[in-house]
Amino acid sequence: MRSNITIIILFLLLIVSEKGFSQLTTNSVYSKYGIGVIRPKSFSQNFAMGGVGIGLRSHRYIYMLNPASFSSIGATTFDIGYTNTALTMDDGTEKQYQNNSYIDHLSFAFPMIKEVWGMSFGLLPFSNIGYTYDEVIEDSLAGGSYSEYNFGEGAINKAYLSNAVAIKFDSTSLISVGASANFYFGSMYYDYRAILGNLSNSYNIWNAKDISVADAGFDLGVQYQKSFTDAKDEKYTLILGATYMLAADLEGKRTEVTRTFSGEDFYITSNELRDTAEIFDDVDNVIPLPAELGFGFSLEKKNKWLIAADFKTADWGSILSNEALYNYQSNYSIAVGAEIIPKFDANSFFKRVA
Repeated sequence: MRSNITIIILFLLLIVSEKGFSQLTTNSVYSKYGIGVIRPKSFSQNFAMGGVGIGLRSHRYIYMLNPASFSSIGATTFDIGYTNTALTMDDGTEKQYQNNSYIDHLSFAFPMIKEVWGMSFGLLPFSNIGYTYDEVIEDSLAGGSYSEYNFGEGAINKAYLSNAVAIKFDSTSLISVGASANFYFGSMYYDYRAILGNLSNSYNIWNAKDISVADAGFDLGVQYQKSFTDAKDEKYTLILGATYMLAADLEGKRTEVTRTFSGEDFYITSNELRDTAEIFDDVDNVIPLPAELGFGFSLEKKNKWLIAADFKTADWGSILSNEALYNYQSNYSIAVGAEIIPKFDANSFFKRVA
């Protein structure tokens, strides 16, 4: 009964916290392109290990990077992340400071059958958009120069439900398979304005675009665990892991309006609006996501140390850009981490405390 109450409370927190994920969480001009800055799926324990996690399992930690790890959860566990980012931008003549605080993630996991079947669900950001800048463009075709204003904000969030099942071969080895059903949702807003002050008999340009996303995707994972003892009776655990994120076409809606306006600054009043040059009202929109493949391992000497490494690659090069200014390139990443595990004697600790 107590376990069910805990699950209900955490589920309500998940629903309430959704508003926190829509706040501005990044300040980067690079978030202007594509779906923005893609956020890592790592939680604090992964960051502490250099971002690794595909080959990690734990009875008490939630390792998001591989859904197969959830079969090892030994008790109801939750993880709430809060992040504060500070950024100072300096171009030599002007300096700007920006600070953002936000809820990073909310996740919890629990065993359905201890050490056999585990589940997890939660909410975390998938990508973020946040930028504001203006600039003067020198262009002889435009009569010398014109001014641009660029603004964007928004996020794609991911709610997930994962299941993992472990099959033991013997007392020293097992294989675990897991799958995550993901629901991607959110909205992205882009605002572009151009002041064509040097062109006679012309109006300025304002393009406003809003894209919403609501669709599903899937992740798969597998882990193999083997425990063994060396000649000195030292105990070791080796874990090999692999993950695969299926490619997906996220469906959504796009509303875009291009208008002309008069005036000599970026602030637009209603009486300065002139013609509507182009309008798309709630039309179908598709955001493609590539397949992603990952491999990882970890080796632990019990109560001594742990080393781990991950390799991941995403097939972004298979996606065609619908923008003339950029295209996508496939990428890969390598992460390596290590940890010294202090020996902990609970009986001695509590005796000292008493």
